[in-house]
Amino acid sequence: MVTMKAVLALALAVTAGLGPTDFPLQRLLKDPDAARTFDYWRLRERRGPEAIPPLRTLSYAAMGLKENVPETRCFTDAETEVQAGLKGVESAISSMQWREDRDAAAGAVRRLDQALAALMAGHSSGDVALDRAIQPFLNRARTDKTARGRELALRVAKDQAIRRAYGNQALLGPLSPLAARLTNQRIAVRACRIDADNVAWIKREVRSRGWFEISRYGREAEKDAWLLAQHADGDVTFQTEILTRLDALQTKGETDPKNYAYLYDRVATNTGRPQRYGTQGGCRDGRRFTFPLEDSAKVDQLRAEVGLTTLAEYNARFTCRD
Repeated sequence: MVTMKAVLALALAVTAGLGPTDFPLQRLLKDPDAARTFDYWRLRERRGPEAIPPLRTLSYAAMGLKENVPETRCFTDAETEVQAGLKGVESAISSMQWREDRDAAAGAVRRLDQALAALMAGHSSGDVALDRAIQPFLNRARTDKTARGRELALRVAKDQAIRRAYGNQALLGPLSPLAARLTNQRIAVRACRIDADNVAWIKREVRSRGWFEISRYGREAEKDAWLLAQHADGDVTFQTEILTRLDALQTKGETDPKNYAYLYDRVATNTGRPQRYGTQGGCRDGRRFTFPLEDSAKVDQLRAEVGLTTLAEYNARFTCRD
C-alpha cells in the first residue's frame, strides 16, 4: 500500500527543482488574485506534465487536506484557484485550450452567481425548470407564519438551487468537458459553503429551540429541517444527534418516518456501516447500485414500514451517465 508519506516524498522529489518564482505555493494559497493570474501552463512547460499530479498532491498537503478524500472544510478562494489551475493544465492539450476553458468556466460561474442572486430576489433565474423547483421554498420564505420557518425555507432554497446548478446548461451555457469539470469544481466550493452555513444555523436552532415538529411548523418545514441535517455530511456527530431526535419523534407523529429512514442510512454510510433502507447508493458502469445493506432479504419490508417504495422501484428513478 502506498502511504501518504510516500506520495508526498515523491511529490517533493519531482518538484525539487522548483524555486519560489517557479511555483510560490504558500503565497498562492494566501492570495486569490495571485492564484488566479498565475501562469500554470508555463509551469507545466518548464517542469513537464508529469510534475502536475505530484504538485496537486503537494498543494493538498499544504492546505492540510488529503487528495481524493472528502474534504473536512471548504476551500478558500485562493485554494480554489490553485486547484483549478493545476487541474486545468493537467488535462489540457495546449495553452490555448487551457486558457479558453479556464475563462469559459469563470464566465459560467459568473452567470450562475447572477442567476441565483436574481432567483433569490424574486426574479427568474433564466431556467424555467429551476424557477419552478425553487419557487415553493421561496414562497414559504415569504409567507411562513414564523420567522424561524421563513429562515429555514430560504436556506433550503439556496441548498436546492446550488445542487441543481451542476451540468445545468440553461444557467451555465455550453461548455467543453474540461470547462465543465472546472465549473463543477467551483460549484462544489459554493455548495460546501452553503452547507457549512446551513449546518451551523440549524445546529444552533435545534439545540436551543428543539426540532421543527410537524404539529407546530407543518410537514413542509419538518422536511426542510431534515434536508439540512441530511446534507450535514461533514458533521456526522450532529447527524447522529438528529437521528436520535427523529427516532423519538416518530412515535409521536412529529416527523415523517421516511425522513428517519433516509437519515439512518446516511449516518450508517458515513460511519462505514451497512444501511437499513437502501436509500444510499451510486453509479457504476452506467447503472445505479446500492451501498451495503443490513439485511437485503428484508429491505423491501423495512422500506414499506416507513412508507417507501420497493428498492427496485427506487433505484429505477435514477439516471446514471458514467
